[in-house]
Amino acid sequence: MSRLNKPDTTDSTDIPSASTPEETTTRPATAAATPEPAPAADTASPYEPYPGAHFFHGGRTSPIVHAMARRLVQEGHWNTTQPAGPDWTNGHKRAFGAFQHTLRPKEGGDVSGIPDEVAWDRLQVPRVSPIQNREI
Repeated sequence: MSRLNKPDTTDSTDIPSASTPEETTTRPATAAATPEPAPAADTASPYEPYPGAHFFHGGRTSPIVHAMARRLVQEGHWNTTQPAGPDWTNGHKRAFGAFQHTLRPKEGGDVSGIPDEVAWDRLQVPRVSPIQNREI
């Protein structure tokens, strides 16, 4: 006997069976499944957002690096003869490592000199990059 001639054995007609067209068609995603846009409060911050560890490497020249260096000078962590300029140098790395050490005394974490997000947020580097307005 074919499937079309079989009598329906379910009690409710509202529940589609696995072979009905309703089950095989693509249904639109619900609102809960769609990702939320990033909060816009981050873009209004007076501080520079963390650019990521990959940003800090030899050969990098940036106003962000320069703003970070000026903050390290203000905090008293720039103890080198190299100028606190926009070019990422070993002086920047040593100064940021000294700052990290004040945040994490007694070998309590990363003091590599490469900025991490927690230490970056604590340094409060003033924003030098333009604020990007995103339309939602």
